[in-house]
This record gives sequence, C-alpha cells and structure tokens, in this order.
Amino acid sequence: MTTRGTRLRLAVTAAVALAAAALVPGTAHAAPPSNDDFDNAIAITLPFTEQVDPREATRAPDDPATCAQEVSASVWYSFTSPVDTTLALDFHGGWAYTRVFTGTRGALSLVPRSCSGGSQIRELDASAGVTYYVSVAAYPWTAPFQFTAEALTPPANDHFANAEVISELPFTGTVKLAAATVEAGEPTATCDHNPGSPSVWYRYTPAVTGALVLSADAWADHNAVAAVYAGSERAEVACVHSHTSVVRAEAGRTLHIQFNAASAGADDVVLGLRAAADLRPALQVSPEGASIHDEVRFDNTSQDPEGYGTSIERLDFGDGTVVTPDRGYVYHRYAADGDYTARLTVASLGGRTATTTKTIPIRTHDVAITGFDVPTAARVDVTKPIDVTLANGRYTETVKVTLYRGTSAGFQPVTSLTKTARPNRTTRFPFTYTFTAADLTEGTIVFKAVAEPTTRDALPSDNTVIAPATRVRRAAPQGAS
Repeated sequence: MTTRGTRLRLAVTAAVALAAAALVPGTAHAAPPSNDDFDNAIAITLPFTEQVDPREATRAPDDPATCAQEVSASVWYSFTSPVDTTLALDFHGGWAYTRVFTGTRGALSLVPRSCSGGSQIRELDASAGVTYYVSVAAYPWTAPFQFTAEALTPPANDHFANAEVISELPFTGTVKLAAATVEAGEPTATCDHNPGSPSVWYRYTPAVTGALVLSADAWADHNAVAAVYAGSERAEVACVHSHTSVVRAEAGRTLHIQFNAASAGADDVVLGLRAAADLRPALQVSPEGASIHDEVRFDNTSQDPEGYGTSIERLDFGDGTVVTPDRGYVYHRYAADGDYTARLTVASLGGRTATTTKTIPIRTHDVAITGFDVPTAARVDVTKPIDVTLANGRYTETVKVTLYRGTSAGFQPVTSLTKTARPNRTTRFPFTYTFTAADLTEGTIVFKAVAEPTTRDALPSDNTVIAPATRVRRAAPQGAS
C-alpha cells in the first residue's frame, strides 16, 4: 500500500533527479555532412576544392557497397561535363575509398575499375553529358582531408610526332598519363603486360656513343613501362618495367622512348635518363708467390655501380694464352718463372667494358731435405752428431731447419739452425744431441727434421723428413769405453 508520505518522498526524489539532470550538460552529436545522402550530392564545378570530414557520415539502406567491407558510410559528389574530359581526383594524403557510378538512385551502375582505396590520385574519364556520382568513404576515425578535382589535358608529348626532346642528361620527366591517348598503330613494347595503355613519347640523340640508364618510375607501384626504339625503323632495343636498365646508345642515332603506366591513374609518374656509371675492373690472383707447380686462380672481382654485375669478356694471362671463360674465375699454370702482365677485360649491360692489368710474378722457390743422418743406437749421457743435408734449386734462400725429438708423447723441438742456402747446391746443417735417461725409458727415439724457407716453397712435401728410430741403451759402466 502506498501511503501519502511515500508518494511525497517519490515526488521529491523525482524532482531532485530532474533538477540534477538539468545541471549536467548533454553529449553533443555533430550532424552528418550535407552530402551524406545520395540525393544531396555536391556538384563538382571546376576548379573544385572541398574539405571532407568522414567522421559523422552515415549509410543509407540503398547505398551501394564501398570498396572496403568494414567502411560503410560515405559522402557523395556528382559531376557532369559538356565535353569529354578527364578529371584528377586528389585527396591530398587522406586515405579514402572511392567508387564512381552512373545512373539513378536504386539503379546505379559501377564504372569499371573505379573502385580504389588509398591516398593516390584517381582519374575520372567523363563522357560529355553523362552525370557521374562519386562515393567517398573513409574510416570513422580518419581526420578531415582536402578533396580537389581538376581537368587534365593530354600531355604535350602525347603523340610520337610531338615527342619531348631530351637536350641534356641527367633528365627527369614527370607527367600525368590520365589524359594521354593511344595513337593508331602505336607499338606494344615486349615487356608491356597491359597493351593499349595511354603513353607519352620522348626523343634523345646522343652526341657520343655510350651507355644510358633508363628508369621507368622505378620502385613505384604504377606498372610503368619504358620502351626504347632506335632509328627511323623504330626497332625496339630495350624495354624496362617498373625498374631501371642500361641501354646502349650510338652517337647520332636517335632514340625514341615510349612511356606508359597502366596503374598510375592521375598520379605523377617519372621517367629518368642519365649516363651509366663506368665499370670498376678488378682482378684477384691467388696464391701469392705462385710457382710453375701452382694452378693460379684468377677471379673477376670487378664491380658495376649500376648493380648488374660483370662478366669476363677476355683474359690474357701474359704468356700467349687468352681465354673467355663462362664463369667468374679460371685457373692457369705458367710454364716458366718470370713476370707476366695479365690483362682482364670485363663487360656489363649496355655494352660497357673496362680493362685492368696486373703483374703476376712467378717464382719457383724449392728446397728439399735430401739427407738426414742419425745414429742407429746410443747410450745415455752420450752426445752424438746428427746431420741434415738441404738441396736448393733456383734462388738464394734463407732456411731454418728445426730438429725434433719424437717419443710416445709426440714430437718436441730440440734445436734449430738458420743458414743461407745457395742455388744449385747442398747445404749441411750439423746438430748434436745428448741422450738422456728419459730417452732410455722410451727405449727408442725418433728424430724429425723440418726445413722452413722464408719464402713460399713450391713443393713443401719434401721439407719434412723422419729418420729411422734410434735405440737407446743404458749408460756405459764407469771406466768402460
């Protein structure tokens, strides 16, 4: 049962709540953009500039889908031209999704290939008298961005006969291809995967023969193609797709460059032409101090600053032998000592070549241990002579011979001698060794001699000799001989 006091309390509580609500400011909601609905599309009159704020845009039930499923709200623009024209729709860095339609509400037809998302400049190819409707959508958190539209005219070098003359290098040509056309009989480049794309033309006549770097909007995502045609016969000599290449150019022979970009829309695309950098030839030879017994390795370590690598066009070893290997290295053995001048010629893209020379000294240094005299037996505390005989070949050598003592634990150095060895002679290295009780424990001792010349030895296998084992006996009794 509700009493009079209860009703009074409820009335007072309600009044307080209403008063409190009146004191709290309400949340303000901005109105949708004026062109939020298709029927209120803003007419584009050229030149056109508009600030787009997508945050309060909505979607009508009959609005066609946008380019991105997660973006449903859009604003609308319309454009009607009395003549055929091409518009550049620029959102100045704003990330927008656009679609272009013709027709009427409820019966709209999508213009082919007009669905686009991103910040690139779009093109709208408008036919005279046709009304086009442009739907612009963006994520609700996207900041306002500027939208401009301008009519494009065909580039001045749209036709082959009006090719832009490149008078000096380096050259950079920036162009919008949206309003360019395709001439009757225009050639299709071999690397063009979108034949029939509108193009522009450039013309260059080199004063000297050389290599040129051609850049077709390199690294951009516009599917740009630059094709080079030489002479009056327009023979294709190069084709570049969204990258760079090196082209051979002959003095006085005119090059015509056809440039298109199927995916550029109304974006700027860039054609570049410049002289190619010279090759940097280099030859690496190993081993150092080679002899007539070595297979000398020649490595092409040349560099191409343009990044296309080099190949060996000709390698002259300097002894009458010339090769053209199909790989970047080759081996060669010289028959006699001497100083040889090797000459390397390398080639790269665009007909570029470069040559370098290198002196190859061939010296056959060869020493060998030809004698190693050790005792067959010895007693403890007795000193015995050990002789090493060294033979030398062609040059005066400084040689160190080291004597090693071998036991069950391996070889340990005992002593060494360094001498000058004359060519075509033998040199004696006299050593002595005193046998010890430790040698007796081993029972036998094995001696090793190692010869180490200061220069690289051509045949080092005969620089080490191990002698037959020496049997070790107890020291002789006191007074015994």
